[in-house]
Amino acid sequence: MQKAVISRSPIGTFAFSPGGDLIFYQLYGREPSKALEEFNAKRVMKEMKGYEVSEDNTLIRKHFRQYALNLGFCDSESDLNRFISEFSALFSRERLAGMIGRDRLLIQASNALEDSNRIVSLMLERLYEWYTLHYPEYRLDKKQLMESVIKHGRRENFPSFSVSSGVPLTESDEVIFMEYAKTIKEVAEKARLLEKYVKSSMKEIMPNFCGLVEPLLASRFLSHAGSMERLARLPSSAIQLMGAEKALFRHLKNKKRDKSPKFGMIFLSSWVQNSKEKGKAARLLSSKLMIAAKIDFYSGRDESERLKKELVEEMKNL
Repeated sequence: MQKAVISRSPIGTFAFSPGGDLIFYQLYGREPSKALEEFNAKRVMKEMKGYEVSEDNTLIRKHFRQYALNLGFCDSESDLNRFISEFSALFSRERLAGMIGRDRLLIQASNALEDSNRIVSLMLERLYEWYTLHYPEYRLDKKQLMESVIKHGRRENFPSFSVSSGVPLTESDEVIFMEYAKTIKEVAEKARLLEKYVKSSMKEIMPNFCGLVEPLLASRFLSHAGSMERLARLPSSAIQLMGAEKALFRHLKNKKRDKSPKFGMIFLSSWVQNSKEKGKAARLLSSKLMIAAKIDFYSGRDESERLKKELVEEMKNL
């Protein structure tokens, strides 16, 4: 059986003899987008039937420009340069899009949720400090104050109001207070929607990890790692201390003065919180989370029930 070597390039597919002579060729479309589509398709040339085919893309590189001009793919060197530039840009964009998985979307969503919660907390604090200038005798918490301001406005409209030593409000002051309180409530409602999205999406892409810790906590682990792939490559000790890097560095720098941290974000898990032996519980949980992260990334199988059952049994023996 005759042998042939296939070389694929942006301008077409070329077949060479073992000695390097061109046997057949098939040119792609002259538009970069069309050429990229045909390049990705990797169609087999009909003329190659009956040949023992191997692939080596280095053969075309030596005479690439010569073939492009002599075979009529491009009319000039400038046309070829323009084509290569546009083809390379499209190819790079396509490769980059393929490298970004849904885990990256969830990382940004998790960060956005933390930002939203932080903003709501700051705005509630500001409303409380601001409104108590008008009604310093107010004794409810910040969220109740927000609802009361939206509903009643100035202190005189509060059902429990009798007298106050605070600054009285004009009509424009009252409008601003009510609008500000409404803004806080709207941001808080959007944060709840975002939280619901993060929880459900985390359960989809990391079912095993979320079977062991709460989905929001799982999203923080994912965000801290940077991707599912990086999280899957971490040892259990790194997962256990994730979020406590500053304390660990202080320990390494001043071993006599600062103790080594036993846990980071993992401390927020109910498994650790409810255990009398928190250090041992953190070690057990981190080892199971390491396995869960690997299963989620490399296979996608849902083994959350098995992992959770094993963890329950091991926690009993602490």
